[in-house]
Amino acid sequence: MVMCKGGENMSEQLLEKILHVVTDIQKELHDIREEQRSIREEQKLIREEQQAIRQEQQAIRQEQQAIRQEQQAIREEQKALKNGQKELYDLMNALLHRQDETDAKLEALTMDVHHMRGEMAAMKQEIHALHEKVDSHYEQFNERLNNLQLDVDFTVHKTTMTERELFKMRNRLFS
Repeated sequence: MVMCKGGENMSEQLLEKILHVVTDIQKELHDIREEQRSIREEQKLIREEQQAIRQEQQAIRQEQQAIRQEQQAIREEQKALKNGQKELYDLMNALLHRQDETDAKLEALTMDVHHMRGEMAAMKQEIHALHEKVDSHYEQFNERLNNLQLDVDFTVHKTTMTERELFKMRNRLFS
């Protein structure tokens, strides 16, 4: 290659420009590689963060599943409580109905007792009146009985006297 002085300058200048462009390209490549490495590190960090987020999401899903199971258990307990509450409500209604029936029966019994007391008071009065009548009749009967006793005694005495007189007469007549 023959170079002239002016051409040499040009070649050198061209080489220098190429060298400068290659150096710039190398710098850019280096910068790009650094940027890629930085991006890769960021991607790695992002992947790690994503993995952590996925793990957190998995934990959240598990917690949600546990919460759903607890909610289901609570729903079942609520259902059982509602059924128990309905049974208690029905039982309470039955008890109230029975209480009403018992109250009505008690009221009827109370009325019957009052009626019976009235009848018993009337019977006591009647018995008292009968006692008075019986006592009065007893006294009359006793008086009559005493009179009869006296009459019988008188009749016996009179009969005895008459028999004595008859005996005396017989003895006189037949003696």
